[in-house]
Amino acid sequence: MRSWNPPFWIGDRLFTADDLALIKETVRQFKRLSRRELFATICENLPWKAPNGKLKIEACRLFLEQLEASGLIELPPKKNPPKRNVKKVAPLPCISREGPLKQYLPVTVDPVPLKEQPLWNATMAAYHPLGYRQPFGAHQRYWIHSRAEGRVEILGALLFAAAARKVAVRESWIGWTAVECKRFRYRIINNSRFLILPGVQIPHLASHALALVARRIRADWQKRYGYAPVLLETFVTPPHQGTCYRAANWQCIGETAGLGREPRRQKGSPVVRLMFVYPLVREWREELCAPAPVAGKCDEFDA
Repeated sequence: MRSWNPPFWIGDRLFTADDLALIKETVRQFKRLSRRELFATICENLPWKAPNGKLKIEACRLFLEQLEASGLIELPPKKNPPKRNVKKVAPLPCISREGPLKQYLPVTVDPVPLKEQPLWNATMAAYHPLGYRQPFGAHQRYWIHSRAEGRVEILGALLFAAAARKVAVRESWIGWTAVECKRFRYRIINNSRFLILPGVQIPHLASHALALVARRIRADWQKRYGYAPVLLETFVTPPHQGTCYRAANWQCIGETAGLGREPRRQKGSPVVRLMFVYPLVREWREELCAPAPVAGKCDEFDA
């Protein structure tokens, strides 16, 4: 079990002895708050916020639970959240669309409005081989639309979310130290789901959609989260070879070790995947690498 001797880094934030004392005192004084209320209070007081100004409540939760496991604080007891009656939504129906891409132009890639997210979730869960589960952290859903002849029709969907925590081939390719990986990994985002609807057989649609989303995603992320990513990543499971990614000028940088996002929880045999990346700016390496800060080592969770 690690000892918490300040100063130390969690993600891109340096924690001092005064910060740790403030956390201990806040936990001691506000025992009647729920855990989430306590985490929000600590984030406000430190302060500990994302670039867009939102409180880093999830990172705070992970940090405080580790402090509790080390015996430094005692958190309020957990409360079971009330059960919600979630209305089941049917996925989009399968459609048959064939022919050359020019027949469906213009094609656009558009953020999914809040009211359409249940439909997006149901569609991805129904048709994607990996199904769907709620992403954690920063993420963005997209629809792939055809707007030919004034009609709007959904042809597919995309999801971008947090980058994988540890990937040896990626760290080696970037030239990352362990500290740089922890500090700057948030500037990489992962194309974790890509779906062309069943029955849609339009050559070059997939690579065209990837090119379109690459042009807009920095602005979308900046607007929603207050910072712009500099590199996209994704994983392709053989026998697939990532043909659409190659056609959209993504670069295959090698194979993973097959341990998945949570190696300690993985069951069964390792699944080796191809890793592809796509730089969004020319100076991506300078954005992702910087001298190591003079402080204790970074912690092992995302901030």
